[in-house]
Amino acid sequence: MIQRRPWHGVEWSLFIVLTGSVLLSLFYVLLHMNENVHVSTFLTIFAIILSYGVPFLFWRPNYIHTTCYPISVLLTGIPLQIYLSWMQEDAYLTINCPLMVIGFLTDRKNAWWTAPIFMVAMPVAYFFILPRGMGVGELFSIILNAVLFFAIGLSLQRVVTSNEKTEKLLAENQRQYQLIHEQNNALEQYANQIEQLTLLEERNRMASELHDTVGHTFTIVIMGMDAVSYLIETAPDKAKEKLDVLRSVTRNGLEEVRRSIHQMVPKEGDMLLSQQLTRLANEFALHTGTQIQFTTVGEEFDIPKQTKLSLIRCLQESLTNAKRHGRAVSVEVVLNYADDQVVIRIEDDGIGTEQLKIGFGINAMQERISALQGTLQVSSALGQGTVVHCSIPVKRLPSF
Repeated sequence: MIQRRPWHGVEWSLFIVLTGSVLLSLFYVLLHMNENVHVSTFLTIFAIILSYGVPFLFWRPNYIHTTCYPISVLLTGIPLQIYLSWMQEDAYLTINCPLMVIGFLTDRKNAWWTAPIFMVAMPVAYFFILPRGMGVGELFSIILNAVLFFAIGLSLQRVVTSNEKTEKLLAENQRQYQLIHEQNNALEQYANQIEQLTLLEERNRMASELHDTVGHTFTIVIMGMDAVSYLIETAPDKAKEKLDVLRSVTRNGLEEVRRSIHQMVPKEGDMLLSQQLTRLANEFALHTGTQIQFTTVGEEFDIPKQTKLSLIRCLQESLTNAKRHGRAVSVEVVLNYADDQVVIRIEDDGIGTEQLKIGFGINAMQERISALQGTLQVSSALGQGTVVHCSIPVKRLPSF
């Protein structure tokens, strides 16, 4: 297995120890070899340098081959060890430092052969190859020595691996912390945006609710006050009675405004939609002198309060526009219940217009109905009045 990485501090330490051991081996050879055997001395020095240099081809900074390094030591270091042991009886330990490096480079892929060869096979080879006798105790001593140095290298590797994992974990934790910090900032910005959008939506809701309620109430009151101005001289009693009614309408309008602020449905929230719309239409007809024909089509069933409120506001705005802008005399209202939707259609006989201007009231209706996945259509023609068609999908609950 090839690894392209710089050396760790531990590997530089192993390099220094290994180089020092080679220098000691050279000193040992020069000190103990027979002075008359010059050729053998030079061959021994060459073999030591060769066994030192060849493995560095596979263990150097930015290039580490964990398989070839043990093989190079096996081919150069062990024959040198056997040769030195043959020549000198006490020359057994030159292989110890390479064993530490091999232990350091050992992993699961090569441990199955490096450990048996260098910790067992090599000492056994000494036992059978050396001409002098070697006791079993000395053999076990050599095996123990090989195991010790191999284990030292393996332990150093575990320490380095543990430090690398700790550093990676620390870096990952720092990256996660930075990511969490960035996401937290993003969430804070998002929360601020949601808060602003919520305030804007609530402001728009309040504006549309007050527009529908106040506009509808004021239209009734203004029309009623016009009637009182004619009755106050000719029929004071009727004018007084009319004022009492208008006072009641004004109070109801005030309550309606308060309920709108608290996002509540009209007072009769538990009543059926047709009953609420009929009451609304009758009050409008009574105080404005408008003829309103109200019809319910289909089997009526209960619908969500928000849907009910949207349809009520739609009728309020349509009646107000029909009287204020269209000067309508009569209005036809049809409430149609289908299996998957509720439709209300308001048609007046007002003056109509060729160019329909979409004002605040119609925009508010459109937004309210679109929020419920519904549709709003407003059509008008000059001299033919205006038609408002509002459809909101509903899910009819089964009856038991």
